[in-house]
Formats: sequence, C-alpha cells, structure tokens
Amino acid sequence: MSDIERLIRESGAIKRGRFTLSNAELTDYYVDKYAFETDPELLGQIADQISQLLSPETIDVLAGPTLGAVPLVTAVSLETGIDAAYVRNGETHRGTQARIEGTIGKGNRVAIVEDVSATGQTIVETARLIEETGGVTERVIAVVDRNEGAASLVSDAGYELEPLVQLPDGFDA
Repeated sequence: MSDIERLIRESGAIKRGRFTLSNAELTDYYVDKYAFETDPELLGQIADQISQLLSPETIDVLAGPTLGAVPLVTAVSLETGIDAAYVRNGETHRGTQARIEGTIGKGNRVAIVEDVSATGQTIVETARLIEETGGVTERVIAVVDRNEGAASLVSDAGYELEPLVQLPDGFDA
C-alpha cells in the first residue's frame, strides 16, 4: 500500500454504505474526495506526488474538471508553476458561460488531473473539450481509480490513465 493510499484511508475518505455515483450506479463504498482535498497536509502530499510526475518543460497547462479537481489542479499548479485551467463538463455553465476557465492555447500540452475516476467518462469529456480548443492532452492523472472501467475507456479514447492509487477489483473498504 502506497503512502498516499494509506493517508487517504486514514483520512476517512473511503466511506461504507449505499451511494449513488455520478454515473447513477449504486455502490457499497464511496471515495469522498473532499476528505482529502480539504485537508491541507494530505492535499499537499498528493500535490507533491503529482508534481513529481510533471515538468514545465513537457506540460504547459494543468486542467481538471470542475468542481472536484479544482483544489488538486490549484495545488499542483502552485507546486510546479504550471498554469491551471478548469473545465466545465455537462450543459450548465454560469458566470462567463465559458466551458474552460483559464487559457489553453493551440498546441498547449495539457495534463488532466482528476480526483476520483470510476467510468472515465468525465476524463474523456474533459480531454475532448481541451482538444476542441486546440490543446493536446499529454497526461491523465487521477488520485484514485475505483477500477470500474475508467482505464479502459480512457485508453479507448487514446490516452493512458495514471492513478496514484488504484483500488483492486472487489475492493472492500
């Protein structure tokens, strides 16, 4: 078990019960990203580990889907000095109505940072929006992969999912 996995477990982020995921599927456990994203020490350690995977020489912009990945992207941006952008998926957009907050220019090399992946649909939608703006998705990093098909869907879309923690099949919280 990695240090990050141990810290996430100790934070109480993995909850038992009956939960509905964003894809409307029911599950017996839930990975509460806010338990690790609102703890400055744990968020800092996660950001440090992600930062070690990235370099301003190979990545121009860090991007993540709102709302959950915003703290992660911000923390990694502060750690690396790489610009940040936030991608609004779905149909509802407020404020400026922009699908992407921050700047992703044509040819910019982008690393997507996600908190928890299940099916991978949010990651793929995020990558498509980035590419519609002219950006190039170079890396896809998730803090936790629930191991429920995200790696396969992301791979089928032409990317590689790089989780810090991958929960095993038949995971028992």
